[in-house]
Amino acid sequence: ASGGGLFNQILSATPTAATTGLSTWQNQGSATTSDSTTGMTITQVATNALASRTKASPGTPYTITALLAMTAVGGDGTNNPNIGLGWTDGTKLQILRLVSAAGTAGLAFAVASMTNSTTFSANVYVNSKFQFLPYFWARIADDGTNVSFAFSQDGANFLTLYSVAKASGFLGSSGYSNVCFSVMGAAGFTPAGTIGTIMSWTQA
Repeated sequence: ASGGGLFNQILSATPTAATTGLSTWQNQGSATTSDSTTGMTITQVATNALASRTKASPGTPYTITALLAMTAVGGDGTNNPNIGLGWTDGTKLQILRLVSAAGTAGLAFAVASMTNSTTFSANVYVNSKFQFLPYFWARIADDGTNVSFAFSQDGANFLTLYSVAKASGFLGSSGYSNVCFSVMGAAGFTPAGTIGTIMSWTQA
């Protein structure tokens, strides 16, 4: 109302590792993290592997909403940089992610199931028919029985892309135990690496 910047009505204070609670590495490798002027970042090298920062999931029910931005080059259908928010049981992961893919796919949204940080299992949801920007609002929620993944471009109005009962979900009834923010590089592209930034973070 006073002419502030984009999303000023709904942005949280600048997120950090401490304020988000994302303090534990899963498959760090050569990835690095920092608290920048715009938020918490993970910089992943040019490798087709997820580097994630995790924290124990809150008590249910809860909802986490984050504004995520991706800085990356590349995407050839095989080596695709991406960033995302989701859950891990410490080995397996399920993540809502924005992927820079090849050809007509462009930027695609997917809810991806990963056997581990380097092994893709399946997309339980994928759609490249939207028109995306390289930043988006991600929302994950757990009501104790079901988990869901939603996205928005304005931070206020969300579309649910995928929901599932935890008992039948990829991570199992007790596997949605850690929230994770993940960044994947892409082999073979210059400049190398992918930067993911959490620019807003709220938990309710």
